[in-house]
Amino acid sequence: MMRTKILFISLFAILLFQMGCTEPYEIETLNYESVLVVESTITDEMKPQIVKLSKTSTLENPEIIYENNASVSVSSSAGDNFNFSQNSETGFYVSNQPFSAQPNVDYALNIITQDGRRYKSSAVNLTSSVAMDDVYIDRIISPTDNKDGVQILVNTEDLTGNAKYFRYEYEETYKIVAPTPTPYYTELANYNPDNGTYDVILTPREPEVICYSSEISTGITQTTTTELNENRVFRFPVRHLSKLDPKIQTRYSILVKQYVQSVDAFTFYKIVKELGSVESLLSQGQPGYVTGNMVSEANPDEKVLGFFEASSMTSKRIYFNYEDAGLEKPPYFVDCEVLFLDYNDNTVLDNDPDERQILYDLISSNEYQIIGANSRLIYRIVKSECSVCTYFSSNVKPDFWED
Repeated sequence: MMRTKILFISLFAILLFQMGCTEPYEIETLNYESVLVVESTITDEMKPQIVKLSKTSTLENPEIIYENNASVSVSSSAGDNFNFSQNSETGFYVSNQPFSAQPNVDYALNIITQDGRRYKSSAVNLTSSVAMDDVYIDRIISPTDNKDGVQILVNTEDLTGNAKYFRYEYEETYKIVAPTPTPYYTELANYNPDNGTYDVILTPREPEVICYSSEISTGITQTTTTELNENRVFRFPVRHLSKLDPKIQTRYSILVKQYVQSVDAFTFYKIVKELGSVESLLSQGQPGYVTGNMVSEANPDEKVLGFFEASSMTSKRIYFNYEDAGLEKPPYFVDCEVLFLDYNDNTVLDNDPDERQILYDLISSNEYQIIGANSRLIYRIVKSECSVCTYFSSNVKPDFWED
């Protein structure tokens, strides 16, 4: 998230070290100042818009500290005023009604914190709209396994020359098929601690085999055409997936979002990204603060971190299977080795553990599931992730999903 990057550059620390010093040391905050952090990009999508408010934290405790109970609104030069309310689940502020940023209209973000401090942004305009020409995959062959895989690439061209700065985000969704589904619900009853006996009750169930998981991108991904001969984004990589990534084991989908930025917004995010690394944090030239477009109404010298922007956004979704990229099937998320445990084996000898107790411990902790048994009470078990996909995912198929 952008906030993670802002966190580092906003910690006003004096980090001293000698040239050539090789002794390890711990980073610590010498001077800490609580600073308001603002993240908001309104777009030309008709949707509830979002404003994220938080406070800086220390290096020792890099946690998100939400700015709660603030009064948040976006005003426009067209006379509109959009109020926001804090979502109790996410901590974000969401507009009370959907709206979309319009061309040739100025927008400003207004914030009143719960202790009465007032902040405002400079006026921003919606950027030019440019649709992505194509989102596609390409096989990457590398001598190292961690680079060999597939990249998701973007092509965009603006013949008008008005759009030159681009930022990208994505939402990825992948299908999960449990390799060893269990046909049972398992109940362990009547446990006797004296002799370690218990009853194993297996009830037939419909196997939970197919699930879907979704994740959103983190970090800052940008590009510009200002130094190119033509106003064209060509083969720009927005996502890399290793050939060993289990997300592409069955079927994978990615929704790429393209934001056209102003030069001010692009520059702000670019500096945040550059100063968000450990190397720049430890350099003597690290300024520790990046000026955005938010200011305190009472004290213009007060530090406020973040940027409010109005960006046109276009998106495109693609699907692919690992075969489409010429890859072999990646491994599953975890090792799915099947274990055989004998309920009747409760003798503890050298290198001979009590299998009955092991079975009880693994099943009662829900770490493993029983997938089969024979008449001699030898149980076959596997890790829950391999047997019940809802253990770590959801079996609700997304509305947009295409097989």
